[in-house]
Parts: sequence; C-alpha cells; structure tokens
Amino acid sequence: MNLPGDDVGTTRTPTPARYAPGGITFARLDPALLADEAHVLPLVKDWTREELYAVAALFSQEAGRRDDAELLALLREWNPTWEGSEPDAGKAEFVTDSNGDSVRWSEESYYIHRADGSVTEFEFPEEGEDDEFAEQDERFTELLATRSRVDLPVHGAHLFVDLKTGVFTVEGPNAL
Repeated sequence: MNLPGDDVGTTRTPTPARYAPGGITFARLDPALLADEAHVLPLVKDWTREELYAVAALFSQEAGRRDDAELLALLREWNPTWEGSEPDAGKAEFVTDSNGDSVRWSEESYYIHRADGSVTEFEFPEEGEDDEFAEQDERFTELLATRSRVDLPVHGAHLFVDLKTGVFTVEGPNAL
C-alpha cells in the first residue's frame, strides 16, 4: 500500500491502532473503560437516545444469552439420567411466584418433564449433603432472579427449558 510521501513501490504493512490505556486496543474493548462513567459519557455525548438504547439492548441481550447458557448447563448437569440414547429428562419447568408486588421465576416450583410424559418436582439434596451442589444451587437461584428482573414474568406464567435443544419458552398469561 502506498501512502502519501512514500516512494512509488514502497509497501507498508498496516498495524492495528493503539489507543490510550483502558481504551480500544487491537479491536477489543476494555470492560473497565465501559464501566467508567468519566471515560464513557464524553465518548457518547453526541449519540441519540435511540443509539444509546440500541447499544444497551445489545449488551443486555448478550448478558441474558450467557445467563441462559449457564442456567441450561446447570439444568443439564442436574438431570443427567439417560435411557438408551435419549435423555430421560426432556424439559425443565418453572412457575412464577408472587412476592408482594413483584413476580419472579421460583426455584421452589421447578419441575422435570420426563420422556415418558410424567412430570415430577425436582428433588434438591438436603442441606449439607453436597457442598458442590450448594454452590451450584446458589448460582442457580441468582440466575433465576436475574432472569426475573431482565425478562419480567407475569403471575401464572410457565418457563420451559428444553434440555435437548436449549430453547427457552414462556407459556401462560400474556406470553409473547
């Protein structure tokens, strides 16, 4: 590539742009920069509300996708029962619970839909039986709470997670 001031035939290899510490480096955004109001607000001062909402929605969707993937992995780990080549547990179901003025997906209303058509309530181990499960259970509760805040459920709705395909669906009142 010839640049102004170069002799004809001189070729330069483009190098990635380097920015100030905490900025964009090699096309990777530094999360600490994005979380720092003093750095970010001047960068976006000329953006429209629509542009700001679009970027916020993108980040929220990506966080939700990662939370759903983590929740799915936990559900699959907790339901590893196999019959032949197909999993015995086909779907996980959560029902909403009303807590005063708010509605949330309840970890206490967790059901397993089996391949034979039966539905059973998930049996959590007794407290103190399995320390690894206790840690997973805490994260599981956090993931359901986050999903309730981000994707507001309506009282009486049911959240289904297909353990084979990983598809999350909501059924019931006001489901979209």
